[in-house]
Amino acid sequence: MAGKKEGFTLGLALMDAIPVVAFGIDMALLSKPLGSVLFLIGAVLSLIAGTCMVVYKLLIALKDKEVPGLKKMMPIGMSAGWILMIAAVIINRSKISLAGIWKTVSSAPACIFFILGIVFFAAFIIYFKTKFNADSAKDNWIEEILNAGTQVCILIGVILSV
Repeated sequence: MAGKKEGFTLGLALMDAIPVVAFGIDMALLSKPLGSVLFLIGAVLSLIAGTCMVVYKLLIALKDKEVPGLKKMMPIGMSAGWILMIAAVIINRSKISLAGIWKTVSSAPACIFFILGIVFFAAFIIYFKTKFNADSAKDNWIEEILNAGTQVCILIGVILSV
C-alpha cells in the first residue's frame, strides 16, 4: 500500500468508468451478431481489466489505498481479452461479411462517430506513448478524456449501425 496519490479524485475514478461502461455496451451489442463464445470471453476479460482500473482509482480516491495488483490487471486482462476477440473474428471470418460491415460503418451518420472515435483513439495512443505518466493526475485526466471520447463515439456509431 502506498500513500495518497495527489489529485486522484472521485471525479477521475468516475471518468475512468465512462469508457469501461461504453465498451461493455459495445461488446454486448456486437457479441450477439458474432455468436462467438470466444469473442464474448475476450470481451468479458477486457471489461474486467477495465473495471479493475476503475476500482484501483476508486480505492485511491475514497480510501486513500493503492492496490497495485488491480493496476497490473489492466494490461494483462486487456491484452488477453483483445487477443481472444481478434482470434474469434479470425476463426469466424467465413460468417462475417466485410462488405456488409463496411457498408454499415461507412454510412452516415454512423461513419462520423467512427471517424471521431478513430481520431480520439489516435490522440490517446500518441499521448499515452509520448507523454503519459501513470502517477500524474493531470495525465490521467487527459488519458481518460481521450479514452472516453474514443469509446463514446464508437458506442454511438455502433448504436447507429446495429
